[in-house]
Amino acid sequence: MEIVPTFVPNLYAFQFPNEQFDELDRVFDEWNDPLFLLDFFTENEADLKGSHTIGEAIIKTKNEAKKFDKRMLDLAIANPHKLNEFFANLYNNEYRPSELQRQKAKQNWLRLYALKITQEDKEDLYVITGGMIKLTKNMEDKPHGEFERNKINQCRDYLKTIGVYDLESFYEICF
Repeated sequence: MEIVPTFVPNLYAFQFPNEQFDELDRVFDEWNDPLFLLDFFTENEADLKGSHTIGEAIIKTKNEAKKFDKRMLDLAIANPHKLNEFFANLYNNEYRPSELQRQKAKQNWLRLYALKITQEDKEDLYVITGGMIKLTKNMEDKPHGEFERNKINQCRDYLKTIGVYDLESFYEICF
């Protein structure tokens, strides 16, 4: 695993071995790929529950991905602290801050997952671990959601294993 900087200040992404793109690029590439979206919505058509045709879901996803990307960039450029407005705890019932806290950003049914790295009196940063189209209530309801949950936990365990627990250790070990 490698961690790479993105075009957004205070935002990094995991790049997995043998993968061409880091996770941020991979996710947005999928959300804009009509063939990927056709396959995805064909396989998960029942989860649309008749609210959208497959064609409408593809168009909606591409439009939402553009809005998502713009919102993320606008917040980060305005002030890197604004990324705290973009991300929230992965699970809605988590209220206490924790080391390498699992986070999500949402735009309609699109989800971006990250680990939040903090240190008192410093700007938080986020490391993207993946993302998905979430059509069901819980991410674990579908294999692709469980895969993303396992991936965020794997990334978190990896950072702990190499000794990352705050911003200072992140920069020291990863850059």
